[in-house]
Amino acid sequence: MNIAASILLTAAVLFAQQPRQVVVASAVPDAAGDRLTITGENFGFLPFVTLNLVPLTIDAVGGNRIVAVAPTRSMPPGTYVLTVSYGPSPGETGSIQLVLGAPDSSAGHTSPAAVAASIAIAGGEPAAKVGDRIITLAEVDREWQRRDPASYLGLTRQLYDNRRRVLDAMVADELLAREAAARGMTTEALLKEEIPKRIITMPESAVVSLYQSLGDLTRGATLDEMKPALRAWLERISEPEVAKMNYLEELMKVSTRAEVFLAPPRVEVDRTPQDAALGSENAAVVLVVFGDLASASYARYAHAFTRVTEAFDGRVRLVFKHLPLLGPGSIAAAEAAQCANAQGRFWPYHDAVVLPPGAVDAARLKQAAADAGLNRAAFDSCVEQRQHQAAIKQTIDEAARYGITRAPGFLINGRLVPGPPPFLPPFDFLKRVVEEELSRQTRKP
Repeated sequence: MNIAASILLTAAVLFAQQPRQVVVASAVPDAAGDRLTITGENFGFLPFVTLNLVPLTIDAVGGNRIVAVAPTRSMPPGTYVLTVSYGPSPGETGSIQLVLGAPDSSAGHTSPAAVAASIAIAGGEPAAKVGDRIITLAEVDREWQRRDPASYLGLTRQLYDNRRRVLDAMVADELLAREAAARGMTTEALLKEEIPKRIITMPESAVVSLYQSLGDLTRGATLDEMKPALRAWLERISEPEVAKMNYLEELMKVSTRAEVFLAPPRVEVDRTPQDAALGSENAAVVLVVFGDLASASYARYAHAFTRVTEAFDGRVRLVFKHLPLLGPGSIAAAEAAQCANAQGRFWPYHDAVVLPPGAVDAARLKQAAADAGLNRAAFDSCVEQRQHQAAIKQTIDEAARYGITRAPGFLINGRLVPGPPPFLPPFDFLKRVVEEELSRQTRKP
């Protein structure tokens, strides 16, 4: 082979190895609302398609067209991220934001703001009168709280969450409007200028955390298969949102002073003999976790507990309470852990159960007893006699009183901790939660 032919062959091989950039031009629902027709370029022979990180079943692929199963008719209105990939490299993936169910302004839709409503706040105003006895609204609420504390607390939290969501938006709008006016530009122009330069590419740990948060929504797709869609989601949704949050925090510190005084509802958390704790009894922050030792979701957070207590050097105390939700296996793990707690070895046993990868089964529970250095005869007798069955039932009832229905569920100084952003690793999330609570303690109206 001569030199020219060799060069041409090498160039051809290199060209063939270059990934073809996927381009997603459009995604259109069909009339029935159960299929999406996706058009674009370089989809490959076996494209992998996701809609808001949920893998879609492919009906047909041909040329620059994909037909995918997507129940758009039953999906709530909003903006969705659709991703098409045929490989893991950046060039082998493309994405588009798809708007579904956009309201038709010509159809005479009424703005929610046009509907007036009022919420009666508990006070001395009368709610009923029986003979000469007046029952006030405050009395009704106190009795409601006594009879059904979970529903009372749930509604109180719902009211707070909605108020806080709207308040945060109002504060953000005011901050941005003031800054835009000071600089002689519109809010839209301000955001277009300031947000892009604050966007930071999230690390690989964010991709993994986002994947783990999806659970069964991945429909069996592996992390490698999902990575292009996960990265597209972070780039289009999460990274701009974080950049905007960071910019708003900057404005609150250096431009216009802003403080939020709306107080979240809190509960008095019971201290019980079956509780296990890490950290100082005099800590300013008490983080209560309701956990299921057989849950993979709980195990993700368990890896971070020691790091959290150490990071804040005596300012955080972590208290564990059982909430077995996955059936008999979860209950068995909880009862076994309490048998270890009776020997003063809860945390070594806990770590031996939840930290290693794999399923938590009967064999794991027995091996953990050996790994934790327990008195095996006492442990085996405790487990066989189910000595802590009643105690586990009490913690399940306790969780219900606090309105906690998932594991892990967190209370920080009696305040329910909202679910974490899916891209945030457990340690980073818990660290942020503790920092917010410490900051809250230093602020007074």
